[in-house]
Amino acid sequence: MGAVEGLSDGGAMAHPRIDLIGSLRKIFTSGRKVPRLEAQDRRYNLLLSLPMTLFLLVFFVAPLTFIGLFAFGAYGADYRPSGALSLSNFELIFRPETATLFGRTAFVAGMVTLLSFVFAYPAAYYIAEQPTRRRGFLLMLLIIPFWTSFLLRTYSLKLIFTETGIANDVLAVLGIGPVFDVGTIWAVIWAEVYTFLPFMALPLYATLERLSRSAIEASYILGAGRVQTFFRVILPLSTPGVLAGSLLVFIIAMGELVIPYLMGGVEAQYLLGNSIYERQQTPGTASALGLVLMAVVLVVSMFYLRVAGRGGLRF
Repeated sequence: MGAVEGLSDGGAMAHPRIDLIGSLRKIFTSGRKVPRLEAQDRRYNLLLSLPMTLFLLVFFVAPLTFIGLFAFGAYGADYRPSGALSLSNFELIFRPETATLFGRTAFVAGMVTLLSFVFAYPAAYYIAEQPTRRRGFLLMLLIIPFWTSFLLRTYSLKLIFTETGIANDVLAVLGIGPVFDVGTIWAVIWAEVYTFLPFMALPLYATLERLSRSAIEASYILGAGRVQTFFRVILPLSTPGVLAGSLLVFIIAMGELVIPYLMGGVEAQYLLGNSIYERQQTPGTASALGLVLMAVVLVVSMFYLRVAGRGGLRF
């Protein structure tokens, strides 16, 4: 059969039929030019990825390798090779105070992630529903906090929301007693929510802005109300943004150091990041805690992706 058949058996002109399979076979077998082009594309793509690959090898893989060597005792506290491997640095992992430390850190990170989602989702949905000319201005308002120093913002929060700060002074004028205070674990949580909120809102906005409006309209046409449409259509379709934002906020909050140190009290400021920082004179135990932290975050992330990412979020 040729690429085009012109005449039927009766001699009359028939509609031309294109043999796509035959045409494609001729293209891929004539001169074998396509495989050669594919090999050139692979080499070109490898060349383009080389700078990032080298960057990751130097600034991620190599430091992570040394962390592992310190954790398993290959290097001592004097930063010299010890000539032997041991698991002595991991003994502190099995102490009750370490389990309490992990639990407190996970609680803070989980609450920060949950509250960030609760506050960021309505804002991201509102921005995504606005006209195109207005979205840029609203997104700029969302990321304005990033224009200032992270330390400056944290110190400002501490001054505003301390027991004798501006926030409580305003409430006192309204006849409301002191509400805000620093030095507690909840002060750490809401300070981290304020700081990490854009990391949740931006992935959510990127997903909600691309939602299929036809699916939402179909839900309304079939008789679903606004609440049912949100939980059965909009929220499941926005799962990629929810997953990306939640993982970003949770991973950052698990290793946060500055906010617990500045906003927390004696108990609240001592989270896992602070413990690793204070053990800098004993790099072996600090590295062991760091490896366990990475393992915990990896396990939680994989579990979350498997549970929440299976068919989307459904209620």
